[in-house]
Amino acid sequence: MLVPILLSAALLAMPQGRGHDRGGPPGLAKKGGVPPGLAKKGGMPPGLAKKFGPRIPERPYIAVDPRYTDRAYFLIDGRWELRRGFDVSLQAEVRDTLRLAPVPPPVPLPRIGVDLHVVLFN
Repeated sequence: MLVPILLSAALLAMPQGRGHDRGGPPGLAKKGGVPPGLAKKGGMPPGLAKKFGPRIPERPYIAVDPRYTDRAYFLIDGRWELRRGFDVSLQAEVRDTLRLAPVPPPVPLPRIGVDLHVVLFN
């Protein structure tokens, strides 16, 4: 009878969650850090990488309409292709790309009446 009580007390005393609160949004080790999914090595989040198809270009560009997180334009073979219908986890990756610094696009962007946020993943 004493063992279950001691075990319960030990479990309650253990720290919960992801460790110490470092402040700031989760996944960003410091201000200016990379969003979750870009880990230490950098690169492209896995869900967005799949949207390029079977092969990721050497210089993968993605253009995001800041109004919508369920779609993005991918530069494939020199032209922008719209992919839409993203699930919740992919929408989170799109939101994270909006935190990255924009770059100038190598080819003209589609004209949709809003400035697209273009990101290059290395």
